[in-house]
Amino acid sequence: MVEFDRSAFIGKFQEEATEYLQRLNEGVITLEADPQNRELIDQMLRDAHTLKGSSRMVGLIEISDIAHRLEDIMVKVRDGEIRYVPDMSEVFFEALDSIVFLSESAGKDVSGEVDIPGLLGRLGEAAGAASGETASAPGGPERAPIAEKDDTRNRERPGASAKKPSPKKAVHEEQTLQTRVQQTVRIRTEQVDRLLNLVSEVVIARIKDDQHARDMRSLQARMNETQQLWSRVRTTAVNLQSREGLAFNEDLNLLDELLNDQRKRLSGIVKTYAEDASRASTVVADLQEHSMALRMLPVSTVFNSFPRSVRELAHQFNKEVELQIEGGDTELDKKVLEEINDPLIHIMRNAVDHGIESLPDRLAAGKPAKGKILLAARQEGDHIVIEISDDGAGIDPEKVRAAAVRKGYVSQTEAKAMSDREATYLIFEAGFSTSAIITEISGRGVGMDVVREFIVEKLKGSLDVTSVPGQGTTFRLTIPLTLAIIRALLVSVSGQTFAIPTASIEETLRVDPSEIIKVEGREVIRRQRRTIPIVHLRDVLGLEAAENIGRKLPVVTVGFSGHRIGFLVNAFVGEQQIVIKTLGTHLVRVDNVAGVTILGAGEVVPILNVPDLMYHARQITGMRVRPDAAAAAETGPKRILICEDSFTTRELERSIFEAAGYDVETATDGALGLAKLQEGLKVHAVVTDVQMPNMSGFDLTRAIRADGLLKTIPVVIVTSLEREEEKAEGIQAGADAYITKSVFNQDTLIDTVERLIR
Repeated sequence: MVEFDRSAFIGKFQEEATEYLQRLNEGVITLEADPQNRELIDQMLRDAHTLKGSSRMVGLIEISDIAHRLEDIMVKVRDGEIRYVPDMSEVFFEALDSIVFLSESAGKDVSGEVDIPGLLGRLGEAAGAASGETASAPGGPERAPIAEKDDTRNRERPGASAKKPSPKKAVHEEQTLQTRVQQTVRIRTEQVDRLLNLVSEVVIARIKDDQHARDMRSLQARMNETQQLWSRVRTTAVNLQSREGLAFNEDLNLLDELLNDQRKRLSGIVKTYAEDASRASTVVADLQEHSMALRMLPVSTVFNSFPRSVRELAHQFNKEVELQIEGGDTELDKKVLEEINDPLIHIMRNAVDHGIESLPDRLAAGKPAKGKILLAARQEGDHIVIEISDDGAGIDPEKVRAAAVRKGYVSQTEAKAMSDREATYLIFEAGFSTSAIITEISGRGVGMDVVREFIVEKLKGSLDVTSVPGQGTTFRLTIPLTLAIIRALLVSVSGQTFAIPTASIEETLRVDPSEIIKVEGREVIRRQRRTIPIVHLRDVLGLEAAENIGRKLPVVTVGFSGHRIGFLVNAFVGEQQIVIKTLGTHLVRVDNVAGVTILGAGEVVPILNVPDLMYHARQITGMRVRPDAAAAAETGPKRILICEDSFTTRELERSIFEAAGYDVETATDGALGLAKLQEGLKVHAVVTDVQMPNMSGFDLTRAIRADGLLKTIPVVIVTSLEREEEKAEGIQAGADAYITKSVFNQDTLIDTVERLIR
């Protein structure tokens, strides 16, 4: 007999297990605050039971054993034999993480990477500690045999009474299960994607039908004009016939009948076509809505991973943080959900690290010891709005201005001219950070620029931030429901039509040429007490000049990263829904163009890329948009001084930098390193250990900062000292970066140094 191949179903198990593991993770967080939640306990028990059975069915015995032990614990919690206590959470999370690892490694030997017996023992100890009893050894008599047909509430195990469900209840449950199976169909996401691509083609066809309907109505109007003109000509012809004695009355009547017949037939065709097009438009709209719903998922699928992440980050920073989630049932396109995960992670990390103050600072400010973060979602029209708010320290515009000037993003004069709102938006510039020191968690200048890139550039959404120093910060992400179809403003520039996503447009207006004035050599207009720079869109796109239609000039005001720029165009064509088409693999990246769309008349129209437009427009207006790195003009390799008493570490760091193209000088302690610097050794950065003979890395850093000739040299500390007070001492000493050896890798080291010296 051929042996049954369980491996063919492992993929299905992995897909199914993801949902149960997510619910169990959420359940652990909730159970900490509400250990008597019977409904939640029953749900967790069922999920663990399902994981146990399905993993055993596909031959993943280790997962089954762990899930079996989790199920045993939840049975005891349900039956009141033990009470769930927060100390049990850590081993629960360890068990769930192990299941994830084992599931992803299905079919591989990972016995050397996961200590299954030890984990089972810790789970048993946690249950025993909660009940005050000593846990039996893993795999001992406490574990019950797994029945082939097993009910969560009717398992044969020591110390538990068997409760037989009534036949009527069993039949009802079986019928309910059967109904659910009949109402649910699993399909692959690529099948849904293909369906939506076809729907987008139908939408384009509908747009063309609408255009055809307009053309036919225009033709009907021309036919009516022809009929009126013929009536006048016929009257003249009749008069001429009677006066001259001509005989073409029969021809006149025949032509009159033909024109009347054509007019009536055309009117009927136009009416029928318009009605059919209207019905088809309604059906296509419904088809579009329902097909999009196939790929819609609640944002809770992303949101629910954050309670645990925030909890762990808060523990890492020795802070107390409460995360509140609202609007988790708001639905969003699966493709969009996949893209927003990383931006939300970065915002959450910044909220915990930079936003929420330390306990002493919160108490000194009269705030509750526990900080609050609110993650909320809601639908507004065809967009989803996600807000992340905290009650922390807020963003200090003066601190941002100072950091921007120090790092070369803006000049001192430009910084003073900036409003607080404009200064706040500098945090979204690539590489920008106000952190006093770079660590493995923060200050690396990556994160908020990633948020801008994903939300604005990839998702064609908008990003806003409001902050009150001392009270908190709110990030507002406005995202389209789907990436396939958006609303756009069509504009004419130099005889060509372009589409601008309406999500980025603040307003459209027409200005008199006299309203455009020059300030510091730049063309601007005054609008609502603000000065808005004006740029010809043709100049950004590199097109020839063309005459404007009308005396007043059409202007599209676009907002991005706290800046507003008005783009002069030749004419507004109209605003409508468009289908986004990519440029294809042969045109992966084209400046200023995000994609194309097809209009009703078959015209292919470029969709403009707002971030590109703003970047090039700011260049034209003379606004600085990236740091001026003096080092970029230098030629030859850069030099690094490594101060490290360990030969192995010193040579490892030397090889890393030399492989990256740096010149390297070394010193075996801080005193020797300082002597080399004071003797005139020119270096671009110093990389130092902390615990060294003669002079520690902290003392070396203080000495460099106290020397007028050396104080601008970046200092990177690489150490095994990981406590927060030790990092704080590094900050006080003046270090620019603090890398712990537990997370050390060559990419981290090179990336950090390059960010500091560029």
